[in-house]
Amino acid sequence: MVELMAVKDYVQQIAEAIATVVKIDIEIADHNLMRIAGTGKYAKGVGQSMDQQGYVYQEVLRTGHQFIIETPGQHPVCTPCKARGSCLEKYEVVSPINVDGHAVGAIGLICFTDAQAELVQENQHSYLIFLTKMAETIALKLKEQEFLAGLVSSNHYLNSIIDCLDEGLLTADLNGNILHFNQAAQRLFSANLLTTRSLTSLFTAQIVTDILNVGKSTDGVVEREVHIETKINRIQMVLRALPIDGEDGVKGIAVILRRFDEISQIVTRLSLQNAGYTIQDILGDSEVMCEIRERAKVVAAGKSTVLIRGESGTGKEMLARAIHNLSPRQQGMFMAINCTAIPEALLESELFGYEDGAFTGARKGGKIGKIELANKGTLFFDEIGDMPLSLQAKILRVLQERQVERIGGLTPTTVDVRVIAATHRNLEDMMAKGEFREDLYYRINVIPMVIAPLRDRKEDLAVLCQHFIQVYNQQLGKNIRFLAEGFRQRLREYTWPGNVRELQNILEYAMSLTEDSTLTEEHLSPRLKQTKKYEDLEGFNLENLERGTILRCLQTSEDSVRGKERAAKALGIGMATLYRKLARYNLK
Repeated sequence: MVELMAVKDYVQQIAEAIATVVKIDIEIADHNLMRIAGTGKYAKGVGQSMDQQGYVYQEVLRTGHQFIIETPGQHPVCTPCKARGSCLEKYEVVSPINVDGHAVGAIGLICFTDAQAELVQENQHSYLIFLTKMAETIALKLKEQEFLAGLVSSNHYLNSIIDCLDEGLLTADLNGNILHFNQAAQRLFSANLLTTRSLTSLFTAQIVTDILNVGKSTDGVVEREVHIETKINRIQMVLRALPIDGEDGVKGIAVILRRFDEISQIVTRLSLQNAGYTIQDILGDSEVMCEIRERAKVVAAGKSTVLIRGESGTGKEMLARAIHNLSPRQQGMFMAINCTAIPEALLESELFGYEDGAFTGARKGGKIGKIELANKGTLFFDEIGDMPLSLQAKILRVLQERQVERIGGLTPTTVDVRVIAATHRNLEDMMAKGEFREDLYYRINVIPMVIAPLRDRKEDLAVLCQHFIQVYNQQLGKNIRFLAEGFRQRLREYTWPGNVRELQNILEYAMSLTEDSTLTEEHLSPRLKQTKKYEDLEGFNLENLERGTILRCLQTSEDSVRGKERAAKALGIGMATLYRKLARYNLK
């Protein structure tokens, strides 16, 4: 609570005003009996303690009520006073100064002549009311001072919070004049912010226009990418502008600036992009898998491009994520790009991004490409063998120059990414057919790693089964503990064209069908029950199998776009992938 000492100048002015009007001396004390104000004989004692003579004030502060002394020096309250019997005062009226029900001080009207005493006594009621009003005036001043002190404290606290933010924060009026900025913004713009105090000196004309348009709507929000030129470097940031609402509409605009790389780190931590695979998650006791794990530990520490080769379902992406999470780039983003899943028409804009207005339908403000998002992290090209030739040249430039230029952009952006690529295709045959660039092949094939298919390392079946049984016991609420010998034998005899992913599906299927603790042959899917041993199969070729499957689907569908859509749906692939495979296998 604010004390009387904090408003002593104001209290002194009140005392002097009262004394001028009533022609009687005034004395005002706080709750510690310190004389805060005084007139006449008490003027020189302002700032001194009254504990040896202010016994009437003590009584008023104790009771919180007005007190009248008609015979000063003889009243029982005056008993402890040294001036008892020789007091110069003739009449005394003291009123408490109450704030929120507590006496914080007292104001006294002191008569030193018989004429003054007679006047006050005759008009005692009026003087009591007048003194009460003066006490209330002082109390209101204390409340006002307390309120202002609270505002100052709250404002200081709020500014301290805002200055703690890593984001730059600006507030501006509807004309673009800067009203407030925090320390982070000051560090970004330095002298420009302090001297001009205008948005036009900080951003381009188009950005300022977009920001000011926010002020025309209470629900408008603008997000833009901006580049801030500092004395040291050029910083890529994300700008967000939103309206500041008042009682009568929008009163101003708040502009928030955050470094782009910080946003990428947050996205990495909170998204599934940062799935925590480790080298220990690459399961298998076979010699080839032990070698893969050891090599991955060495490779992870470097920056060189890695090419992971292996059939579908062998765990190429898992190995890539494990390398990333073991590397110095683990705090950066792992950006996985499936070259078969993104339509060819959209692949370039997804990878490189685009500027505002780069083409019809482009999102306002442009879009950041996946390559830029992976800055300081790892860029994983899954199934790079399916990347269109037209795009391979641009990817080669990124790998060589470590720069990316958005569609419709004029200035390239430097990116620091480590590239890991993966494919199940024979890139050497594709180069011979002109389907894959030779220069790109040698650029990505710096550190080759090959994951053997499951049929070539069946000694890993036991540890893989144990792992997936633990996973699905928890997910499905089962308690599977054993595998019958017949079940194990079927797994050993199967050729596993879908590799580890297919084994995972087989076990989930089997565990979903049993209520017992043991998996037997009857729980296997039909394709495992009917399979022959791999050694009995001649001319087995995955590409021939894929070609034949696509051909059968096409033969059962009408020769039209709708028929191809049905075939793609039956195969579980997109139309773009279907057309690439039709061209690859020369199917019409």
